[in-house]
Parts: sequence; structure tokens; C-alpha cells
Amino acid sequence: MEGYNKPILSFIGIGIFLITLTVHLCYRFATISDVGIGMLLSLANAVLLFFTLLWSVMGIIEFRTLIKSHKRMKNKLDAGRINLDEYKNKSRRNKVCFTINIVYLVIILCQLVYVIINWDEVNV
Repeated sequence: MEGYNKPILSFIGIGIFLITLTVHLCYRFATISDVGIGMLLSLANAVLLFFTLLWSVMGIIEFRTLIKSHKRMKNKLDAGRINLDEYKNKSRRNKVCFTINIVYLVIILCQLVYVIINWDEVNV
């Protein structure tokens, strides 16, 4: 991961989380007169919760890639292959990617706690 690569996997994960949150809120607060639509919303809610938690693996992989990238930049600075200004610029960009990735992983952790606490509601 050389230079500035956006944390695409975290952006996708946050998008999936927002879709999951929307479906969950529709399921939770909508007054549904038809049982079939309620069952479909329940199923969509459970599947999206599962898929979002599964996508967290991609967030963890991206986090490891960001750490390796930071270590490579630090080694290049120590070896004298890049100057200090270039290192500072790349490091600042890398911190933005770290921040987005960490926010995504915290969201996933909160969602995992929610799923564990409300397992009977999520059960399909």
C-alpha cells in the first residue's frame, strides 16, 4: 500500500452498516399489518446483520495492511530512501485511513455486542 490509498473496504463496510441500520429501524419501528412483510423485514435484518459482521474480516485485513504500510514507510525513512517531508505527508494520509478503519471496527464491535445481547430477536 504505497502512497495514499483510500480505505475502500471500510467505506463499503460503513455503507453496508448504514443499509443494515435502515432495515433494522424499519423492522423495529414500522407498524406492519401484513405478517409476510414483517417476516421479510426480519429475515433481511438478520441476513444484513450477519453479512455486516462477516465483512468485518475485510476491515481487519485492511487494518493489517495499513500497519504494514506504516512500517514500510518508517523503514524507508530510517534507510534514507524518502525524506522527512514526504514521510510526514504520507504518514498524515495514513492516519486518516487508520481513523476511518478504526471507526469502522468500533462500529462492528458495537454491532457484535448488540447481536449478542439481542440474539433472540435476531434469530431467524
